[in-house]
Amino acid sequence: MVTRQGIMVTWKALAVGIVGVLACIGAWTIVQAAQQKGGVQPLTAADRLEIQQLLARYMYVLDSCPDHNNGYDYSDLYTDDGTFGTRKGREELARAAGRTANGSCEPHRYRGPINQVHLNVAPIIEPDPQGARGISYLMMADGPANEIYWSGWYQDIYAKTPKGWRFKSRLHVGGPAAGIAADLSAARMQWEREPTPAGSRPLVGKAAPHPAPIAGDPLKWLESGKPSLSTGN
Repeated sequence: MVTRQGIMVTWKALAVGIVGVLACIGAWTIVQAAQQKGGVQPLTAADRLEIQQLLARYMYVLDSCPDHNNGYDYSDLYTDDGTFGTRKGREELARAAGRTANGSCEPHRYRGPINQVHLNVAPIIEPDPQGARGISYLMMADGPANEIYWSGWYQDIYAKTPKGWRFKSRLHVGGPAAGIAADLSAARMQWEREPTPAGSRPLVGKAAPHPAPIAGDPLKWLESGKPSLSTGN
């Protein structure tokens, strides 16, 4: 049996719920208006999903050069004026993906015991005047049988093109700039030049280290709205 007091309590609860919903809608509207006023278009759920798909496709394309047009499919993940670190243009970007001067692929870009594997982890994506910006950790393995290690992070700017979302710029903050020991970073660079199934650990101390100051915190870069400053990676 419903009493008059019970009905009043129900109506009060309903009224509080309606007020809460209206407050949330109002706050969302204010945020959207502020973003648009500042020249930043809000990202839709579809935008975020497509950018996440771009990040996932990046790993598969980068790690298997001969299966993806010998590096050119990697170039196509970028805008026409897109950059990876200091590399710009279709040919330079293809070389970043392992394309060699004779049009083949570097050994560690083939699937097999010395394949270098990239894993984007924990991406965060936010609106930006150029489209969107994001960060993600980079985990790597030098040869599938070897341990996975942390290799810094990416700082990205994304732009929406007629072909979909693409990288406007991507910067890998790694090595000493990410706080990784200089001798370990040097060993991993040496392994890329002379890859073996044993991985990079046996090369520690056998290559010249290049110390560098810490680059800063990725979340603070994401919130700053500033462009990435290339570290040469």
